Amino acid sequence: MSVELYSDELIAYGTDNQMQDFYIKPGNDYYEIYFRKGPFYFNREKISLDQGKQLISRFKYIGEMDVSEHRKTQFGATTYPLLKGPQRLRLSSVGDYRQRESLVIRFLHTFGVSQENYCVPEQLTIIQQQIAGRGLFLFSGPVGSGKTTLMYKLAQEMEGQVITIEDPVEIEVDHFLQLQINDKINQDYDELIKLSLRHHPDILIIGEIRDTKTIQAAVRAALTGHCVFATIHAKDLAGATARAYELGGETDLLKEVLKGVVYQELLPIATNEVGLMLAYEFLNTGVAASWVEGLKAFETKND
Repeated sequence: MSVELYSDELIAYGTDNQMQDFYIKPGNDYYEIYFRKGPFYFNREKISLDQGKQLISRFKYIGEMDVSEHRKTQFGATTYPLLKGPQRLRLSSVGDYRQRESLVIRFLHTFGVSQENYCVPEQLTIIQQQIAGRGLFLFSGPVGSGKTTLMYKLAQEMEGQVITIEDPVEIEVDHFLQLQINDKINQDYDELIKLSLRHHPDILIIGEIRDTKTIQAAVRAALTGHCVFATIHAKDLAGATARAYELGGETDLLKEVLKGVVYQELLPIATNEVGLMLAYEFLNTGVAASWVEGLKAFETKND
């Protein structure tokens, strides 16, 4: 089988099964490939060194990465064409001390305009009402929980110009002005936020706040009267707020502009083998009880 057909099969499998990541990792005399969804790994397989190198080279080429560079960390993104429709991918490669390269591909699944099917309706309504004003709104949750999807849905329902700053662009929307981080030409979050403000956006979406410089730029944008959405990594709602203040620097300014924090998780649906495994794992955690109680409360109010 050609490397082109093999890569098509792998991406189609990851898309059909809503996998989060696909790994290509080197061993002593082979490459290991496998998928990850939640805490579980699927389809572990060993392939030859030549096959592994060919796969990595193909994905790097598609992701507009430097195919000849095997040592430095590289990032890329692409919209992969499949028969059922395109799949957005984010790629990351790095070489170890022996210059053996590994690659991780993140599947950027989108739920389209039917995001409300993935939310408790009353919760979504509350969020929509709260973001009607100006200020900074933070979105947090585990990897793959739909933070970017929710920000995009909310922005699409609001009036005015939307500018996004991401690393890389995850969801392509024709009527958004979408900017992408490019360290090679010194286009980091701070520089692109400054640039975007000259275009007077009504909604500014920042892909991720990961350092003091970025959150300070986001705060400045919110202070000038813009509505700013951004994601931030934290393990829960309180942690997201604490993380913002930890990075924020000037506490008084952050208190003035921080208008809301959203924490979200995707609950597993046991419709197939993968879903059953994830649902079992979820039900054995303390998180499940709080979510179930919350859902029951909403059901009771809506009866």
